[in-house]
Amino acid sequence: MASRSHGIRPLLVGAFLATLVASTMLVATAVASDRIPVSSVDDTSLSIANRIAAVDNVVAAMDGRLQRIIGSIPPGPPTIPVADSLSATRQSLGAIIGTLDSRLCTQDGAIGQGDASLADGDLFASDTSSAGLLNQLSSVRVVASEANGRLIRIFVAIPPGPPVDQARTALIGVRTDAVAGYEAITARLGDANHPPSPCFTL
Repeated sequence: MASRSHGIRPLLVGAFLATLVASTMLVATAVASDRIPVSSVDDTSLSIANRIAAVDNVVAAMDGRLQRIIGSIPPGPPTIPVADSLSATRQSLGAIIGTLDSRLCTQDGAIGQGDASLADGDLFASDTSSAGLLNQLSSVRVVASEANGRLIRIFVAIPPGPPVDQARTALIGVRTDAVAGYEAITARLGDANHPPSPCFTL
């Protein structure tokens, strides 16, 4: 879902860690608890496109976590706490989409500031109990919220009017990854809740 090539993703700021666990002798079992930690700093000396690409790396990492989390949910309708947490996580991704659309579609002015750095160790990755899944989803929401704040921080540096081509391409890349996570949750919940259609053409 999150494995996708962008025209602009030259800056790898997110740190990704995957661990394969195998059993002995005749049976080998891969577990769905591979950690995907992220650590990112907004380097204002970089181009706008590279700063946005760094956010895209974070959002893509959250797509990877969601794929793992959704794969760990037992078949059938999720329990109410997990379903509610999935819905809340989808709203966090929707906030990112809304922020991006405010710049891609309406060129609204900056609406605030975000933190210069964000980090999350994905510490609950190995816990696939109901409580563990809730903790994992909560971590995704925290990171998504910080990524959204980062975008708002970057928007302050974008001149008024339509973004230049490289920045626009980078913004669309983030939107595509945010939509992928949003749609993955919708597919698991089966509630036909979809993000708004894009206001642009590639």
